[in-house]
Amino acid sequence: MTYEVLARKWRPQSFDDVVGQDHVTIPLRNAIRADRVPHALLLTGPRGVGKTTLARILARCLNCEKGPTDTPCGECDSCREIIAGHSTDVQEIDAASRTSVDDVRELIEAVRYAPSPGKHKIFVVDEVHMLSTAAFNALLKTLEEPPPRCLFVFATTNPEKIPITVLSRCQRYDLRRIASAEIVERLRIICRDEKVEISETSLLNIAREADGSLRDGQTLLDQLISYGGSHIDDEQVAQVLDLIDRRVLLAIASACIDGDAAAALDACGRAAEAGTAARRLGECLVQMLRDLVVLRIAPDREGLVDGSDAEIAELRELAERGDPTRLRRMFRALVMEQEELAWAPQPFAVLEMAVVRLATMPAGDDVARLLSRLDALERRLAGSPPSSGPPGNAPDGAGRASSPRSPDRRDAAASTGASGPGAGSKAAPKAESNSAALPTRDAAPPAPMHEVPDERAPLPVVFDRLRAFVGREQPRLAAALEGGKLLERESGRLRIAVPNRFAAQR
Repeated sequence: MTYEVLARKWRPQSFDDVVGQDHVTIPLRNAIRADRVPHALLLTGPRGVGKTTLARILARCLNCEKGPTDTPCGECDSCREIIAGHSTDVQEIDAASRTSVDDVRELIEAVRYAPSPGKHKIFVVDEVHMLSTAAFNALLKTLEEPPPRCLFVFATTNPEKIPITVLSRCQRYDLRRIASAEIVERLRIICRDEKVEISETSLLNIAREADGSLRDGQTLLDQLISYGGSHIDDEQVAQVLDLIDRRVLLAIASACIDGDAAAALDACGRAAEAGTAARRLGECLVQMLRDLVVLRIAPDREGLVDGSDAEIAELRELAERGDPTRLRRMFRALVMEQEELAWAPQPFAVLEMAVVRLATMPAGDDVARLLSRLDALERRLAGSPPSSGPPGNAPDGAGRASSPRSPDRRDAAASTGASGPGAGSKAAPKAESNSAALPTRDAAPPAPMHEVPDERAPLPVVFDRLRAFVGREQPRLAAALEGGKLLERESGRLRIAVPNRFAAQR
């Protein structure tokens, strides 16, 4: 086969061709011009953003016959050999398949030989985090003091798995996800050169599916060209990328905002009839709710939402109909349901019930009003300290629960059995003191009052009180709180972290 896929055909051959990584290309170009290229580089970032490509461009810059230069010619023997992958001075190693100490020893042995015919010997190690601990240890000394004209370029998607002893010996550059607008611009150039007709909406959908990876976007475009030829319409893009009809998503979101559960279920039914997977539909709804929250809170920040002008205008109009607090709660509720969709035996039923929950969710101001009324009711039931006696003598908790009514002087006198006025007047203070300490036998015990948590109390104290209350009311649920932690308290709501998924489901 002689066909070359678009991702290889359009691989950048110079720093100018690299998309969306100016924060990396500019320092590297300046280092080449000033002859300050370090002997060990670490390029990190998600897949398909240009890590290995930058390593090859750097190798060409250093070994070009007209170099070192930040603009390699691409025509000399050294440049052509590096592009073709045949250069003896540039070795690419896949650490995912060569992880052992013996593989690293072979690399160390190759380091001893001087470059020929190039000016530098360059070792590109892809997915370096896959090396074993012993392999990293074997590489440390060579990495710290390499021979002259020797350069290591490490590429990885998981820098946190690399030992700190290796990280400290490398100059690190973090590559970023490529913005959708930049992916669309590059795909537009490719389509123009390949003589492919495609709409801006389709290009934007491809960029969304690429999720920050230009290589993934080029691969998807290659697949669409194979499907539709030189003319690609929006319907073909939707079929290949398994896109959900935007009108269905808008219908579900609109029904949830308006509180119309029946309309939301109808829209979910149309998605099910179209063969849409429940998890896929849930992911798209989460993304749409996120966009609605952003446009409701910051309507002038259009750059935070991907979409055409018409799509953003449509979302903004829908967002203005929703309450900001309720939209945020809807987003959070749907995110929590996403975890259950992964293992539910009937995922679409779970999604439908989640949509019904969103549609019937009360507005944020209603919840705040109910919490305020509940707090006022609890404080009223808790009562206030007795007015008799100075406040300093009141026992702890007097403000939380009312004490039993003390019998008056006549009851006290009667309880002692005194009949004369003198006896009654002398025994009254003592009897009154005893009766205040001990409630009368006929009086019913006061109803237990739940302690109202102090708003200024520390979170651990509030969580201990909550566990005690749940232990009395719901003993089975209390077991799920064991090992948990109260993360935050806001507007009468508590956010609790639990140690496992089973406890979260309880």
